[in-house]
Amino acid sequence: MLNFIGEALSLNALGLAPASYAAGANNGPWVDVRNVEGQLAVLLNVGAVTGNVVFSLQDATDGSGTGAAALTPAVATSAITTASTAHRLVVPAGSVRGWIRVVATVTTGPVFAGANVAGYNGSA
Repeated sequence: MLNFIGEALSLNALGLAPASYAAGANNGPWVDVRNVEGQLAVLLNVGAVTGNVVFSLQDATDGSGTGAAALTPAVATSAITTASTAHRLVVPAGSVRGWIRVVATVTTGPVFAGANVAGYNGSA
């Protein structure tokens, strides 16, 4: 369960810039989550949809994406076909290798979408 009540939300990073995405894998920037405690929440917003989109998460050992791989077990949404909806992915912060990014895989397209990564930074 995601619970930030009474805690300062100290990580709120852009996980995927709001834009119209074409068919294929569309990668967000690497977000440093090394100091996050508890859980990471990835908040997903979908606007107009042609076809569908599946959001997933990858992690890496540094901000350049070294060793990039899908999280195991896989953390992903099912295919989203409904416009103007919000979704979330939640993962334990300790289960990632330091950096994460959002991948929006679009079938057909375009899909207007964006994402934020949020968490409690214990060192803040």
